Amino acid sequence: MKNDAGDATTRRILWSLPTGLYVLGSTADVESGPWNLMTINLVTQVATQPRVVAMAVEVGSRTQGFLDATGCATLNVLEREQRALVRKFVKPVDDVEHGRDGTPSSMAGVPVALASNGAPELRDALAVLELEVVARQDFESHVTYFGQVTSAHARAELLEGTASARSVDVLGMGDTKMNYGG
Repeated sequence: MKNDAGDATTRRILWSLPTGLYVLGSTADVESGPWNLMTINLVTQVATQPRVVAMAVEVGSRTQGFLDATGCATLNVLEREQRALVRKFVKPVDDVEHGRDGTPSSMAGVPVALASNGAPELRDALAVLELEVVARQDFESHVTYFGQVTSAHARAELLEGTASARSVDVLGMGDTKMNYGG
């Protein structure tokens, strides 16, 4: 077996690592936007005290600029049946409808609201974590942001019972034909 980080074997192994598939909301200005939603799979909890998640965002992306500007985000957890939704956010969102108050009411045709931290959240998300960036680590291709959970809400079916007994399944990368990494 080759020990080359760029070979096909390494890519296949990295693609096989189980990951979730989420939508990350961000804003350039918590008062006036603009706002963005981005499909993301490189997310994991890294600490329990305080509760912190790590999120890897591509260098040069709109989301990187927004996270650097405001340090706030939302992590939208989806159910398996919402898998088509993530495709709407693989590119920066320019299709934004605004309500009377000037805040976004839909993005890419999907109903949204603003979380208390000013970042957008999907109205139909299974769960949403509001995050405050507390640290970052730069890599050549991605920046890993560490976001402390400042607020959370979820639909009842996610909160009932254990993971194996829930009536709803959380969307993961394996539920789609998408792959990322390697």
